[in-house]
Amino acid sequence: PQPSDTLAENSKTSKSLTGTVVRTGARPFQAGNGGSLPSSPHYTTHKPSLPMISVTEKGVTGDYNHYRTVALKSTPDRALSILTKDVGGYIQSMKDGLFAQGNGYRDGDLGENVLVEGLDFRFFQVGKRYKFSPKGEGDGNGLDAASSGMDIGKGLMDAAKVAKGDGDVIVEITERIEPCGNLCKLQYINHSGISPRDRIARCKYFLTGLDQTDGLRGWYAKVIQGGVIGVGYSVSAMGALPAI
Repeated sequence: PQPSDTLAENSKTSKSLTGTVVRTGARPFQAGNGGSLPSSPHYTTHKPSLPMISVTEKGVTGDYNHYRTVALKSTPDRALSILTKDVGGYIQSMKDGLFAQGNGYRDGDLGENVLVEGLDFRFFQVGKRYKFSPKGEGDGNGLDAASSGMDIGKGLMDAAKVAKGDGDVIVEITERIEPCGNLCKLQYINHSGISPRDRIARCKYFLTGLDQTDGLRGWYAKVIQGGVIGVGYSVSAMGALPAI
C-alpha cells in the first residue's frame, strides 16, 4: 500500500506552522484482567480519551506501556507519543476503506497520547523541540469535563490540577514509532469473525501501510519541560522551523 493521493496532496500543500491538540489519552495498568500484557486476550493498543494529560520526564501520569516499562526500563526517550490527525484519514482509505467499515479505525487506536490537527504527518522531526501551549483561560480544556466513561482516577486528576497553569510543555522528538504486531490485536484485524488467513493478511497489510514513511505511525518524544497538555492546546516548533 502507498499513502493515499489525498494524504500525499495534503503533505505537499500544508504549510501550517501551528497545530491544535484535538485528543489526549492514557491507559493505566490493567491489574484485574491482565489487559496491559500483549499476551492477554483483553489487550489493546487503544487509549481512552481524556480531557487532558499530565506529563513529566518520566512519562504520562496514569499511562502504562508494557514494552517501554519492562524491556526499556521506562526510558524517558519514549515519555510521550504523538500522532497527527491526517493519519486516521489515511488508515480509513487503505484497501478501499477496509479499516473504516463497521467497528473500524478510531482515534486512539495507535496508542497515541496526543493527537494533533492542522499539521501533516511529516511536521515533527527527530531532534527538534516543540511547545504545547494553552490558548487562554475559558477554552474548555476540561479539567472537570467528562472522560468518555473512563475512571481516570483521583491521582491523575490531582496531578493535572497541580500542573495546570504552569505554562508551556516542551518536548523533543526522539524517534519515529515503528509499527508492531501488537496493533494486529485491534478488533478490525483480529476479530473472531475473520478467518485466521484473513487476519494474517490484514495484519501484514496494516503494518506495511504504516511503515511507508516516517510519521505515519507517529512519534516518540522526551519531555524537556513538564506540565499539562489538554484538548485545545496549540503545538508549534521551537527554533528553526521544520521544512515541509
